[in-house]
Amino acid sequence: MLTALTANPEVWSKTVFFITFDENDGFFDHMPPAAVPSYDANGVLHGKSTVDVTGEYFDTAGNTALDGTTTSGETIRLRPYGFGPRVPMYVISPWTRGGWINSQVFDHTSMGRFLEQRFGITVPAISPWHRAVAGDLTSVFDFRTPNDQVFPTLPDTSNYKQVIAEQLAKPKAAAPAVPASLFQETGTKYSRALPYVLHASALAEPTIGKLKLIFSNTGEQGAVFHVYDRLHLDQIPRRYTVEPGKMLDDEWDARATDNGRYDLAVYGPNGFVRMFKGQLPADAVADAPEIRVCYDLDKGSVYLSARNDGKGAVNGGGKPLTLVVTPNAYRNDGPWQLHITAGAEVEHHWPLQESGNWYDFTVTEAESGFERRFAGRLETGQHGVTDPAMATGLG
Repeated sequence: MLTALTANPEVWSKTVFFITFDENDGFFDHMPPAAVPSYDANGVLHGKSTVDVTGEYFDTAGNTALDGTTTSGETIRLRPYGFGPRVPMYVISPWTRGGWINSQVFDHTSMGRFLEQRFGITVPAISPWHRAVAGDLTSVFDFRTPNDQVFPTLPDTSNYKQVIAEQLAKPKAAAPAVPASLFQETGTKYSRALPYVLHASALAEPTIGKLKLIFSNTGEQGAVFHVYDRLHLDQIPRRYTVEPGKMLDDEWDARATDNGRYDLAVYGPNGFVRMFKGQLPADAVADAPEIRVCYDLDKGSVYLSARNDGKGAVNGGGKPLTLVVTPNAYRNDGPWQLHITAGAEVEHHWPLQESGNWYDFTVTEAESGFERRFAGRLETGQHGVTDPAMATGLG
């Protein structure tokens, strides 16, 4: 098919060839697929959405073949459709040369969205939630400088007969009796710029015994945040769909369920990770650290804003806190200590150019068990590379 398309330059100059295919039914996948919030057996919704989710649930009522009964005997009537396991897609065209990777979230509606963009049509079957979360595939292409990619220099094959003869004279390779385990290859590929600028932060509320998570989206594409309570992994994960320019928040009743302990993991697109672990102070006026992760898009850096939020400072008391910031990947320096007096705030900045704008840090405070981890890729509008730390911890 490609030979036929490229044989006619006039045809090829206005052609995009898409191919998607299954790959072991998500066997190699590690990312939970995007979905609207789930209901539990009591009809309680686990999560929120700034987008209308009408029509995004399958109602099993009256269907004996699909009654929604789980293996534990619970009956859940409303089940979210959501996305399925990820599958590969090749996009081949004059505007996608160079073997680039695109890690934006797409689904089957993205093909229709692309046709909408190209031909000015409307596909009414695409729901508002899918439009918010799935891209339209235009970020895959380079329409500005498509010819910048230089075709690689190929080896001289004029002596191919000699090369083949030498290969045939070598001992035959024998397959090992025990095959090697599957592994992820290391290395990077060129990666397209993505429309994500996502934020997730925590706020301890010891006066009411709860931890609040705040989700915001200052990018150009909606996203789903998956939140797992690592103290209760048997429970349904909460999911939050946040459109560009919007925010959501929710609370965890840590004191009522775990004597103030909490351990929450937040996942988003393209390696976005936030982890929040600690213990709510028993005293409402106790000094407590908290952090925000901020982006400097112009300078291509990420910075940490750390506060000593204890109410003791308000009452003329309070004590200083020391936070330790440790890089988990991409850097060989650190850790760094941040000393914060009661009621004060400090900042620490990291340039990300040498890591392809990828970052991964953990912040701890030894006395209280406070721990925060933040990782991902800073999007500056410029193309970059895939995660340099991918698979480096395996083997």
